[in-house]
Amino acid sequence: MRAEMGLCLGSEQDLTEEGKKAKIQSVKIDRDLYEYAKREMNVVKILMLGAAESGKSTLVKQMKIIHSNGFTKQELTSFKPAVLDNLLTSMKFVLHGMGVLRINLANNKNKVHAHSVLSCGRCFDEDQVLFPFVGHALSCLWADRGVRVAVRRGYEFELNDSALYFFENMGRIISPDYVPTETDVLRVRLRTTGVIETQFKVNHLLFRMYDVGGQRTERRKWISCFEDVRAVLFVVSLSGYDMTLVEDPSMNRLQESLKLFSSICNNIFFRSTSMILFMNKIDLFQEKILHSGRHLRLYLPQFKGADCDVDTAARYIAGVFVSLNATPSKLIYHHFTTATDTSNIQVVFQVVMDTIVKENLEAVSLLGLSVTVCHRVVPSTCGLSAVHNRFFGLRPTDVWGPPNPGKKPRSSAD
Repeated sequence: MRAEMGLCLGSEQDLTEEGKKAKIQSVKIDRDLYEYAKREMNVVKILMLGAAESGKSTLVKQMKIIHSNGFTKQELTSFKPAVLDNLLTSMKFVLHGMGVLRINLANNKNKVHAHSVLSCGRCFDEDQVLFPFVGHALSCLWADRGVRVAVRRGYEFELNDSALYFFENMGRIISPDYVPTETDVLRVRLRTTGVIETQFKVNHLLFRMYDVGGQRTERRKWISCFEDVRAVLFVVSLSGYDMTLVEDPSMNRLQESLKLFSSICNNIFFRSTSMILFMNKIDLFQEKILHSGRHLRLYLPQFKGADCDVDTAARYIAGVFVSLNATPSKLIYHHFTTATDTSNIQVVFQVVMDTIVKENLEAVSLLGLSVTVCHRVVPSTCGLSAVHNRFFGLRPTDVWGPPNPGKKPRSSAD
């Protein structure tokens, strides 16, 4: 009998010990979950989407320059092959464009150099030094009056945005000891494949920005980025209103962007997610509207503004995007940007960060976490490039609510 009682008591003691261990383990799990939740509330996950060549990757580079001490010399050097390739590819494109526009080389001797460039596959050696004959050919062609005329008419054959920049900096770029600058890196074009994550800290917040390839073939990879997104930053190339897609020459770039934005903005995943529009390349848009003769009404017949009214044209396009929002309670924030202008992006992104933090305060309070938010008001024209100051009424930041006939659009102040 005593043996049986001893067994029972021993069993109860064992259960008590197991219970204590389980309780300790439970407390530890609860504490770990709380700490994880606390850390995650300080993590801001931004999904950057948009059609190809809208400027998404340039914006990511700007975040590194502004918030992560920029690029090291080794990192800058790693972009050298891409810069040299962009320079060569741009000149090839101009030479093909000259054929389309029926523009001849002013100097017949440059035909040899044109052949050298067009037949060149790789333009640098194993040490990333440009082949001398390629550098000489590029210099002679850039000095040719016919090439200069073709570049000025680049709109007519969709010359890439950075071609003129690389041509104007050719003397520096083709030198044997060339090391790319941060501005060169911002200008260089590298196709984004897959999903690229960039992290940077601002005060107590850790930002994780995901840059996703904009080509149609890359979009199936977006779904993996949807979890726990605080904000979607959708980038639009304003200057693409008269251009077609590289992968589908029958599709207008702006129309493709509108179609894509509609599917993202009204996606069930983003029903309660902050939606921010970057109406990018406003500088190129202004240049095109004012000087190319390629008026917006020729591509968007519904536009009734004056041909050279940049302000009205830019706001009209922004309004078309915002009108696609099908959720009445959802605000769409939009900003006019020049992704290659660091001072512009620095100011605009500060406003974006303030917006995201304000939009997510409710989520923080639901978890019972105490978070101090420092909100700084940024003047709308502070630090912007001269091109934006010339727009007078065109502020770099605006908020648009959903379209509702007979009712004032909702803004952050309502």
